[in-house]
Amino acid sequence: MQPFYKSHRNWLIDHALDADIRKHNVPAEGIRHYLDVDAYLEPDESCDDVFPINWEDAIDKFGLDALNSHGIGPWHAHRTYQRLVFAHMEGNTALILRYSIDLAHYLADLHVPLHTTANYNGQFSNQTGIHALWETQIPEAFQDDFTLQPRKNQLKCTHIDDVHSHIWERTLESYAASHFVFKCELEVRNGWEGAAIDAYIQRGRTRQLMRTPRFVAAYHDALNGQVEDRMIRSIHSVSACWYSAWVDAGQPQLPSTTISYKPIWKKALDWLMQ
Repeated sequence: MQPFYKSHRNWLIDHALDADIRKHNVPAEGIRHYLDVDAYLEPDESCDDVFPINWEDAIDKFGLDALNSHGIGPWHAHRTYQRLVFAHMEGNTALILRYSIDLAHYLADLHVPLHTTANYNGQFSNQTGIHALWETQIPEAFQDDFTLQPRKNQLKCTHIDDVHSHIWERTLESYAASHFVFKCELEVRNGWEGAAIDAYIQRGRTRQLMRTPRFVAAYHDALNGQVEDRMIRSIHSVSACWYSAWVDAGQPQLPSTTISYKPIWKKALDWLMQ
């Protein structure tokens, strides 16, 4: 599989954000990137009481309107996985790449704790802006120090017998980690002694109100490597699911021809995104 995916490396990079871009013109796309776990739980229920749950049972339990209101991330990630299996069976290179990169995007999003709670941006806890702080500012500031490889003898890329359960396991891990995300930010905030927490930060062509670099560094220290760890686990999940889809399809022969075509609209969009 390595020659196949490496030969398409440039295409995968160019299209890694397609799922986000689709949010602007596909009405149903946004709900595929998250799951408000806490919105699905009754006051006396725990995650173990409810999840994992298959799609049909979820419709019966919650209703389609609730599902569309609170996110369908894990269900759609598994659906995309199944589509990837069928694409391998058909030997359709374009669909293999499309479903591979979409699956990677959905899985990575579900490894972000703030994609698993209704309080996704701290709007209910007076911590507005925490989403970009965790997901954007820390990686941009410290990614050069990250070692984004599974640690020795851990998280090996092996076949996953039950991908549905695997996706839910990682999603619920993220939800459990979300409590630490808010706790650490609040502790850093309370100890900031009146100094500025937010500032306008230049990002590309725009200036955005975000946390100050000093606050980002202090928060990163308080998290004790959490962002890096979730990134490592997302990389493992993507690689293991890609491999499992190929195995479940019968391990077909994969071509290694590189797709070099880049439409004009994509070039224009790349320029605008810069």
